Amino acid sequence: MRTGQQYLDALSRRGGEIYVGGERVADVSTHPAFRNAARSVARMYDITSDPANQDALTFVDSETGSRHSNIFLRPRSRSDLEARNRVHRAWAESTWGLFGRSPDHVAGWITGMACRPEIFDKYGPGFGANITNYYKYARDNDLFVSYAIVPPASAKSADVTTVSKTTAAPDSKWGTNAGLRVVKEDDKGVTLWGFKILATAAMFADEILIGNYQPLAMGQEAFAISCAIPVGAPGLKLLSRRSFEQSASSELDDPLAYRYDEGDAVVFCDNVHVPWERVFAHNDTEGVRAIFNDTPAHVLGNTQAHIRHLAKLRLILGVIKRVLEMNGIANLPPVRDTLGMLATRVAMVEGLVEAESAIVESWPNGFVAQDRQTMYATMAYTMEYFPEFILVMRELLGSHPFQQPADVAVFENPVTAEIYSKFAMADSKTSVERYKLMRLAWDLIGSEFASRHTQYEMFYNGAKHIARGRAYQAFRWDVVEREADRALNSLGGYNELVVNRSGKARAKLEVVGSS
Repeated sequence: MRTGQQYLDALSRRGGEIYVGGERVADVSTHPAFRNAARSVARMYDITSDPANQDALTFVDSETGSRHSNIFLRPRSRSDLEARNRVHRAWAESTWGLFGRSPDHVAGWITGMACRPEIFDKYGPGFGANITNYYKYARDNDLFVSYAIVPPASAKSADVTTVSKTTAAPDSKWGTNAGLRVVKEDDKGVTLWGFKILATAAMFADEILIGNYQPLAMGQEAFAISCAIPVGAPGLKLLSRRSFEQSASSELDDPLAYRYDEGDAVVFCDNVHVPWERVFAHNDTEGVRAIFNDTPAHVLGNTQAHIRHLAKLRLILGVIKRVLEMNGIANLPPVRDTLGMLATRVAMVEGLVEAESAIVESWPNGFVAQDRQTMYATMAYTMEYFPEFILVMRELLGSHPFQQPADVAVFENPVTAEIYSKFAMADSKTSVERYKLMRLAWDLIGSEFASRHTQYEMFYNGAKHIARGRAYQAFRWDVVEREADRALNSLGGYNELVVNRSGKARAKLEVVGSS
């Protein structure tokens, strides 16, 4: 396990082509667009490497005797799942769930893949050993692995693209499809050209896992590649969106953007060569899908997403309640009713998150994972209701965010500081605390940073219909169908109806005859 300082040192040495606008970033660990978020990641590593947390957050590998973070623990019991969850919770609480793709997210995917290496061998001899070795490499070096597993919008059609095997750059045969694909093979590995989205937090990562989360059509075999690439690999380029951290005027004005902007980037592989030992699936449209879905990868990875989501909900609800109390309206009946509704939503997510690990699902090779029915129900529910959750919060805030001064400089001028204190009906210290609370609330639900988080929660696992589709597939339909059959079989039918009617008719005849 590495410390936070060791992580920052490695990040500084890593190199790579990372661009913000037209600027190439020389050192992510010190650049004003990324340095504070990098330190937020470093704090996560400090949490797991702290000797005081050794028993709770780490495990000793039975084969090597080495100690590792629980994010790389291949679970064999419910207690193992809880051990993994302890790291998810500790890291989520350190950022209030605002760092969506923290290092434990993709670590869950890689760990889940390593639970079933035979799936990889099914689609390519030797790929099972590749994923097992890569899992051990990531575990032993405590790596931060990000991922890019979705093609750009222009490459999402099922159109078959003719691929030239003789050139390592697009030519007239490639059309307009810019999706990442294999353009060349040799004895040492494959060469990649094209784009993948969306590599959240990739600028802070050691490596990027390339894959295909969405199904591919027959004829798209060139796009069917899954592999791991160091961020500093020659030809790999990351194009970052605008940094909210760099745009933050101060920590008091933009408290969350200032510290927890994890960033998002488009990945461009400009003839990147990947050695065969780092290739996990290749040239098989079913194989690149199976390694995500026929292993516990998708389940272990998304457990982090839901524990993190719950941490964010708790912060939002707590901050808004403080705002309402400060404004003296928290006890008004309609406000209390709304708070009760919001509290119910948060409690429901808390119950779902607990249920995921309480119901243990067995996998081959003696491994276990969280219950997929609950997992995908949680996924679909949280993705759909989060925008409504935020909208209600905005309604509760009303116009209060717009009543705040332009920035923290209001306290540096005695005239404006006195005016604001009178407006806030508070002394100078209390007025600063009021301003701090309102800025925190706005950065959670109204700022550009907050807007990005709403969009993120709506699509962190694909479109709405994808989440519902997974919920449909994982639902235990046999249980509800069995109940329907039991009701149909036990609540009477045509034969009983005939018998009952015949019995009533005979009784009536007997009464008439006796009279």
